[in-house]
Amino acid sequence: MTYISSVPHSGTVLRRFSIGLVIALCLLQLPLIIYLYSQWQISQQQHHQLGQLLEQKKHQQAHELSRIGQRLGQLQAELTQVSVLGRRLIKEYDLVDELPLERRDVNLLHRPVKGFADLSQTLAQTLVQTQEYGINLTALESLLVNLHINETTQIQGHPVPGFSRVSSGFGRRIDPFTGQARWHKGQDFAGQKGEPISATATGVVSVSRRHPDFGNMVEINHGQGWVTRYAHLDSLWVSVGERVEKGQEIAQMGRTGRATGVHLHYEVLKGNQQQNPKHFLPH
Repeated sequence: MTYISSVPHSGTVLRRFSIGLVIALCLLQLPLIIYLYSQWQISQQQHHQLGQLLEQKKHQQAHELSRIGQRLGQLQAELTQVSVLGRRLIKEYDLVDELPLERRDVNLLHRPVKGFADLSQTLAQTLVQTQEYGINLTALESLLVNLHINETTQIQGHPVPGFSRVSSGFGRRIDPFTGQARWHKGQDFAGQKGEPISATATGVVSVSRRHPDFGNMVEINHGQGWVTRYAHLDSLWVSVGERVEKGQEIAQMGRTGRATGVHLHYEVLKGNQQQNPKHFLPH
């Protein structure tokens, strides 16, 4: 009779023990594996969030750079306009010492900046200062233009250049035609026929024609109610609507109209009221 042993083979026992040991070790490592996996997932999430944050920052910086670029372009345009205006004022009004463009009280672009926010603030401040400087220059130009207009339209000149002999003054006198006392509304300058007559201020010709008493006559409107009248002229060199400059020759002396000799009859009017021309002649 053959007997089968009920005792497991030693190899089988060892194999079972090894499998059990591996299972036990795996079970022991499972919490660690789960923990490491969870940490890896957290790390991946953080990495993804960091990537999104960096991408967002990248877009923000690109937008900020674009905005700063626009500001720089605007600032460049403002500086160009201010520079052109400033140099024109310097040239036209001789303001080299009064308006030095190269010297600015504050130049924010030359100071160090820290980051986009500081740079943006610096550009904004510079732009505001440039605009204010441009506004000041514009106001200065308007003031200078007005001063120039007032200066050139101010009646202060001699209608007969280089000649000053007065043949009849302003005020009461004896009329050479009637022998009666009469108010003389202007001032007469004796001279030679054809002698040039000049405008005593800048203005616009409002009359250039023949008058029954004044003969060939020119009137110039200087604005603000001021008018100068030139009468008994031989020939007229200007037309109605023409702009004339102070000192410009407008006619020639003559004897046209009601006149006893060659002379210029000169009047200065303010609101149609004759003024004494003596007060407007150069001293």
